[in-house]
Amino acid sequence: MNSPHPEIEKDTATSKLGWLSRPWKGIGSSSIILHFVSSLLGWNQPSIQVAEPSQNTVWLLDNTAYRRPSSNSTKQSWHVEVIACVFEKHGRKDISKFVATVADLIGLDGEVGTEKEIRQRIAQRLRPFLDQIEPAHVMTMEIPLPNNTIQIHPIGPTEKSGISSQDVSLGSQHIKDGTKVQPYLRGWDETISMDTIFAAPEGWMVISDIDDTIKHTMTSVPTGILRTTFAEEARPIRGMPELYSHIQNELAPAWFYLSASPYNLYPFLREFLHTQYLAGTLILRDSSWMDFSGFIKSYTENTQEYKVSRMEKIHSWLPQRRVLCIGDSTQKDPEAYAEVYKKYPGWIQAIFIRKVTDVPRMEKQNAPERFETAFKGIPAHIWKPAKPQSATMDEQTFIPDTMRALYYSPPPTATTDIMTVDGPNIPSKLIFDTDFPTPKPSPSQYLIKVLTAAFSHDELRIARSLNPTKSVPQIPLHNICGTVISTPTQDHWNEEGPKFKVDDIVFGLISRTRDGAAADYVLATEDELARKPKNISAAEAATIPTPALTAWQALFDYSGFDQTQTVSGHFRFLVTNAYDSEVGRQAIQLLRSRTIFPHARPWICATCSSAEHEKILRTESHVNEVIVAPLPLSEDFDLAAVFRDHCWKHVDIVIDCVGGKMFQQAHSPNVVKPDGVVLTAVDPTPAQTERNTIDDTQSRKKGLLSRFIAVRPDGEGLSRIAMLVEENILRGRVESIVDLVNGPDILSAGAAGAAGGRRGEMMVFRVNP
Repeated sequence: MNSPHPEIEKDTATSKLGWLSRPWKGIGSSSIILHFVSSLLGWNQPSIQVAEPSQNTVWLLDNTAYRRPSSNSTKQSWHVEVIACVFEKHGRKDISKFVATVADLIGLDGEVGTEKEIRQRIAQRLRPFLDQIEPAHVMTMEIPLPNNTIQIHPIGPTEKSGISSQDVSLGSQHIKDGTKVQPYLRGWDETISMDTIFAAPEGWMVISDIDDTIKHTMTSVPTGILRTTFAEEARPIRGMPELYSHIQNELAPAWFYLSASPYNLYPFLREFLHTQYLAGTLILRDSSWMDFSGFIKSYTENTQEYKVSRMEKIHSWLPQRRVLCIGDSTQKDPEAYAEVYKKYPGWIQAIFIRKVTDVPRMEKQNAPERFETAFKGIPAHIWKPAKPQSATMDEQTFIPDTMRALYYSPPPTATTDIMTVDGPNIPSKLIFDTDFPTPKPSPSQYLIKVLTAAFSHDELRIARSLNPTKSVPQIPLHNICGTVISTPTQDHWNEEGPKFKVDDIVFGLISRTRDGAAADYVLATEDELARKPKNISAAEAATIPTPALTAWQALFDYSGFDQTQTVSGHFRFLVTNAYDSEVGRQAIQLLRSRTIFPHARPWICATCSSAEHEKILRTESHVNEVIVAPLPLSEDFDLAAVFRDHCWKHVDIVIDCVGGKMFQQAHSPNVVKPDGVVLTAVDPTPAQTERNTIDDTQSRKKGLLSRFIAVRPDGEGLSRIAMLVEENILRGRVESIVDLVNGPDILSAGAAGAAGGRRGEMMVFRVNP
């Protein structure tokens, strides 16, 4: 693998091979010298050899040149730590069993590409872990300097790890801060080189973590580490490339990337950094492992001690620089940065910690007490962001100006940007855009970073009927789960502040008069949100708002059902398509809630599409009676006849999740009481009745009430629903999960998917995992 690779530091003691930087008359010119050096190192075998292009692969690691402090500033010489790694070329040829092991551990299922593509990627990234290291190898390096001279330095020999590390003096000539040169190996292909950047003694410096700070790694989940390291394309954390570019423009710092990742990942990580971020010195861990559990431990064990020791070395190089430390909450970045801050007062000027909220089991690491303890004795302005309503790096002013989004583009024949219900139904094209403008919140709005968004085909089909303004927003999907990024400015002056704080994870139903959540960011108001239940995932949370609020509002708003009357237990309900429709399923769960019906359960009849679903409804939901009615309904289906044949009494309330023929037949006097209620969640053209036209403020009149449930956002109702979820009374259900980028294909298939009984199930878009 003939490509340049990043800086490596070793967990063992620093190499004492610096004396070898004295010029030799010629490498390989005297076997006596080579054996003498070998004996000094205590090696009996192997003998020192010259690395050859035909036999070896060599990595030269990017580095930073510094001026060693001296009492005479004009005589300060430039130094650089040169690190080289040597491997046997064309070593282990068959690594298929190792690839298969990784594929099995991550559950390779094609989600991140074709299986062939993924296996090739796994093999490429595994290769540096499996190639034979080459100890006792030496090389000759040529360093071209800005004054048009070339210095020649012997490199090596490599230690038992196959790595050599030595200090090289470059002289005391004047070289401008930020100058870059490319040292290379004499006699080798020109690609075997490294970048050396010269850093003056004073100025700014950034010491940045990589995993889950600027690159999505999921270090708290072992299979997540394996998947993101070996199988997936490297993904930057949203907004971080823009932040680092902003820092570069403002501070022009020297860049150091300090990671606990093993040095074998150098080619992978260096390419990622050069593609997404600023060039700098990459310091990786020289940790050996014999199995994948050992590989995982390199990310998690003794990371504080490792990072502190490497930062101490950086301090010895550039003690007068002002330092900005950037890390995350997954491992020990806060503790490591705090320890170094206290050890070298005045060196570290600011600490940014990204709270990682997109991986599981982070509650303890993200707890305020953890940061208060880690930064005890350190001024708050050093480690707390400047914005008073912020608590993490994501929420500072580094929100990107543009974002990823799915949006409907008006057709060429459209005369306005607004698509109206009353106008002709002209199809619009759905586009995935990576440069869509990020929304700007008004004084009353929250900015939410979307984790997941969800929809059902039923919801897409009746979207215009659910939108009271008769306009269709550009961005679809209004069921959301996400993280609060910024809070309403109008609340900042209130004594209690905003209801939801920065970093709160919320879920909700966004008003359909505004853009939805098929994007990285969405705007929301307080009455559209509630805190996400703690016992469910972000994916499940996104499936709940519309179905649960529809069922809730059907029971307690539209039907006039009085919860105080639940003592009697005489209420009878019919719920159609009660298994396949998420609205029907939520209605059943509410009707079987002991919290809502503490004294007596109502009688429930449900329709479903199969005998299997009938069994589930009877045994798990404890439905009294079930009608198996596959969809679409057969021509001879007669709901009234079924009630009549079974001698069932008519019901008080119908909650219809089928529409059409089923909804119309539900109005039969054999099915519903003469003064009963027939509600539909899926048919926007319900039968008009006398009670359907009266004012809601009037007392109830005799006669059948028939209505379409136009669900509306309701933060208070959703908070009550969240409590029922945490009591395990209500749960959401995810039909499938897809990435946002695949949205156009999924939504364009919406019309086809809207047929049949399963059209009420919820599909989830994974936006910011």
